[in-house]
Amino acid sequence: MGLTCFYKNKEVPCCVSCSDNGSIISKILASFLKQLDGLDLFPRRKGLKPFLLLDGHGSQLELPFLQYVNMAACQWVMCIGVPYGTSYWQVGDTAELNGSYKMA
Repeated sequence: MGLTCFYKNKEVPCCVSCSDNGSIISKILASFLKQLDGLDLFPRRKGLKPFLLLDGHGSQLELPFLQYVNMAACQWVMCIGVPYGTSYWQVGDTAELNGSYKMA
């Protein structure tokens, strides 16, 4: 259930999950990428791999996620930012968009 979108003429269904404590966990991240790979949204050809920019949250450094993104059949190129530093490097993170956070 939920909204769908289209990317390169492929329908991408809504993907929803939750954890016991309400935060993102490694298994959820891996399952989302597995769903994207199952739709073949980012085909690997001529050595090209999809790029994933991450914010350095601990969930990206746990085994289920790292194992998935490093499997030979579905490798992703990742760039992990400095933990708790997204306010410094996040694209589009301007005072106009996030003024109350910046002031705090």
